[in-house]
Amino acid sequence: MNVQKLNEAIEIVKRDLGASLLATDIFTTADGTSIAGHNSQAKACALFNELTNNLVTSLDTSGFPGLNEYYMLHLKDGHLVVVLYLIQYQWGFLVDSNKIKLGLLLNIVIPNAREAFIEALDI
Repeated sequence: MNVQKLNEAIEIVKRDLGASLLATDIFTTADGTSIAGHNSQAKACALFNELTNNLVTSLDTSGFPGLNEYYMLHLKDGHLVVVLYLIQYQWGFLVDSNKIKLGLLLNIVIPNAREAFIEALDI
């Protein structure tokens, strides 16, 4: 893992999301510990790590296809949580959906972030 490239990946997301980005963390799936972030939220890392683990297990045991690249949750007050999933690592964003178009998030921000994430992790 290249920590400098992780930080560069975060800068790409900060640039792409601008004022809509409220917080972001890259964390380990093993224990939910944040390894890089902006307005880091340790409790959110632990919460979404547990949620992801439950989601992966539930999908696997239910006969549904497994979790792929990411999932999103639409929360109250126009907040969105996006979690990029790369098995050993995850990257969560808290976004104000009132300040960004969904098409931009899905077609530009997430692919750019995922590419930078993979490069930083040397996968």
